Amino acid sequence: MRQLILVSHGDLAKSYLTSLDMIAGGHDNVTAITFDGEISKTLLGDQIEVALNPDAQEVIIVVDLPGGTPCNVVLERYLTDERITILASLNLPMILELYLNLGQADYQMTQAIKTAISNTYDVKQQLSNQTEDDE
Repeated sequence: MRQLILVSHGDLAKSYLTSLDMIAGGHDNVTAITFDGEISKTLLGDQIEVALNPDAQEVIIVVDLPGGTPCNVVLERYLTDERITILASLNLPMILELYLNLGQADYQMTQAIKTAISNTYDVKQQLSNQTEDDE
């Protein structure tokens, strides 16, 4: 079993969980943890620790910002933990990709990164290019 933990500044992670519910109809094995800037790094780390499912064979922690406090706390605690994968730059296409594949034993994390990258583009330019191709 895999577990997905989203960690962000402010309520971003919780908002993504709400969106995941709307799109995928739920969020089993997914937890959102928020950092409001008022709690210590130690307390944030403790919240993440409590959220970890000891029965999960693999845990994917996605942080919102590389180099931000949530990312740094996760790195300090789990950099050498082989069962934990740490991804940065939380976004909805990535979360959806990860969630829909939590049960797939052969799923490669690099696919989630590719999904995040391929879903970041100038929509107007993309539509313009498609219109030109259709002509």
